[in-house]
Amino acid sequence: MEFARASCHDGGMGVLSLLFSHSGRLQQRPFVVAAVLVYLASFLSQTLLSVPVTSRAGLWPFAIVQVLLVWAWVVIHIKRLRDAGKSPGLAVGIASLYVLALVLLLLVMAMITASDSRSSDFLMTGQGLIQLFAVLYIIGAVLGSSEFGVLAYWLFGFLALLLLPLVVAIGFSIWTGTRPSVP
Repeated sequence: MEFARASCHDGGMGVLSLLFSHSGRLQQRPFVVAAVLVYLASFLSQTLLSVPVTSRAGLWPFAIVQVLLVWAWVVIHIKRLRDAGKSPGLAVGIASLYVLALVLLLLVMAMITASDSRSSDFLMTGQGLIQLFAVLYIIGAVLGSSEFGVLAYWLFGFLALLLLPLVVAIGFSIWTGTRPSVP
């Protein structure tokens, strides 16, 4: 069967099948490569939250890319777990936790972009950079000062909850990648 002069056994079709088809098995080495690529793409997709992108296209590009990346993450983990003789249920559960964190992030970003939409010209002149430095300054102040008291614990707790899904996903990927294959 031919699609645009590329057979179904074409190398490009193999990559798409690897990342988007949940059937089959995946050994340790290809899993590690695929997982690193998915995490790298996820990290790079944060640029879709930049002011130039969100002011023109909104949050949709980021949301669509995240859906594709979460699906690819689930697929490679299901294949690897199948190869290791394990149930894929935990991978789906962790992906659900990550999706909830993404929904929260998108809601927060929607509120931020909605409040900044009336001052989009000012955003293009560096307000995003100023906001980044302000957040970094506050984190540095909390880390370096004992004057914040209970607020520091709340901020650290919130930061921990924000990073928890990512830490769990990376830990699960490491655990999944170290499982031995079964015949």
